[in-house]
Amino acid sequence: MSTTTTPTIHLPPDVLKSLIEVFRNMGVARYTSTAGLVAMLYDWFLTVEDEIEVIWRKRMTLTSVLYLIVSSSPAIPIIAMRHRPSTIC
Repeated sequence: MSTTTTPTIHLPPDVLKSLIEVFRNMGVARYTSTAGLVAMLYDWFLTVEDEIEVIWRKRMTLTSVLYLIVSSSPAIPIIAMRHRPSTIC
């Protein structure tokens, strides 16, 4: 019967501290991006009625298209960052 052993990696204390800090900062970045997304959604819910009246129920113009691009573009990287597959197990 053979047994499999897991290899042990010994890291110097300064490298280990750096890795712990990196993982901690990754968590802070996720919480911060979530807070930003929630603030954007809150703002959107406050103004969606006006947006429907002024933008969606009128004829599309260059100004309205630019408004839609500018108002939705910040959400795209935040959502993409929140839903990317994690490379750390």
